[in-house]
Amino acid sequence: MSYDFAIIGAGAAGTLLAIELVNRPSLSNKKILIVDREGGDYRDRTWCFWAESGHSLDFLVKHKYTHIAVSDQNEKPYASIHPYTYNRIEGADFHDHYRPILKNHRQIDFVQDEVEHIESNKDWAHIHLSSGGSKSAKICFDSRFSYDRLAGSRYPVLQQHFIGLEIETNQEVFDASKADFMDFSVPQKGNTRFMYVLPTSATRALFEYTLFSHQPLKDSEYDEAIHEYLTLKEISDYKVISREKGSIPMSSYPLWRPLSSRVLPIGLNGGWAKPSTGFAFNRSLQRVKQIADLVEKNPERLPKLKFKDRFWLYDLLLLDLLDRKNGAGSRLFVRLFEKRQPQLILQFLDEKTHFLQELSIMSANRPIPFIKAFFRWLFKGF
Repeated sequence: MSYDFAIIGAGAAGTLLAIELVNRPSLSNKKILIVDREGGDYRDRTWCFWAESGHSLDFLVKHKYTHIAVSDQNEKPYASIHPYTYNRIEGADFHDHYRPILKNHRQIDFVQDEVEHIESNKDWAHIHLSSGGSKSAKICFDSRFSYDRLAGSRYPVLQQHFIGLEIETNQEVFDASKADFMDFSVPQKGNTRFMYVLPTSATRALFEYTLFSHQPLKDSEYDEAIHEYLTLKEISDYKVISREKGSIPMSSYPLWRPLSSRVLPIGLNGGWAKPSTGFAFNRSLQRVKQIADLVEKNPERLPKLKFKDRFWLYDLLLLDLLDRKNGAGSRLFVRLFEKRQPQLILQFLDEKTHFLQELSIMSANRPIPFIKAFFRWLFKGF
């Protein structure tokens, strides 16, 4: 059977793209195939983003934070981020809402199967399934990411890798209005390491031990770091409620390029996570709108996206520094939040600042390392 569009993977990116496509009246006659692997569990994910009130997914937000901290001190200075809030969506809530829509929508065929490989010709993408047989689509969107795509990259490649434990205490110890974006008080050990802490009540919080580095650790090392951190915070009487694990690519490699004449990568596979920070949720909402806009103009043509702009360059320069001196990240981020208002930094990370604001942000740190990185890449070619 043939389709207008195929989406491989029904995680956040695939789901948001499918919903955006079926919500466009001009595409109401298009048929969409979604192939999602059997047993794919997205319910243990947590997605966070900052936004002003009235965000399109406010109805799914489980918790909001009004203050954040980035620090390497035990006594952290929390700053208000008004008019923003930092919002948390649980994977279970997201998929409990959208999965029935995907499975029951008249335009969508939802297939639980594994994709073995995809063949493309001038007009079609042929999707071969592990159960046998194949499906065809004029345009295929593929969210399956592998670090093999970055093998041999001329650009720096790091990972944002983490394990998170959600705990519940018997005593009230947390302030649920405050989030620790980056607590660099943990031993750095030659890397950029921090604890990311999201309380949801006075007795419950997610502790995520996160690194910006080249290689992941053994699972036991993340667990030990979290338990040591809790001990230092004099939190001893607790139980682990849930666990999450992940790795987000950090590279300026142009992952957005088409995989073939009929296949476009999306999600992490398409470079939708911001290379310098790993934030992806709001970027995913922007990307699906861009794709739907292009598809509306020409549903027969593979959408082509390009993101080599000045923000891409800023990310490249930071990653170049972390690639060469992986332990430098803590001072860079701490100094930035010490010297500039968090609202401006969040606006910058959303890529919504103008050049003079960006100069102000970059001047918060010593400019010489960034200037050297710029000229290194200027001579090599961007």
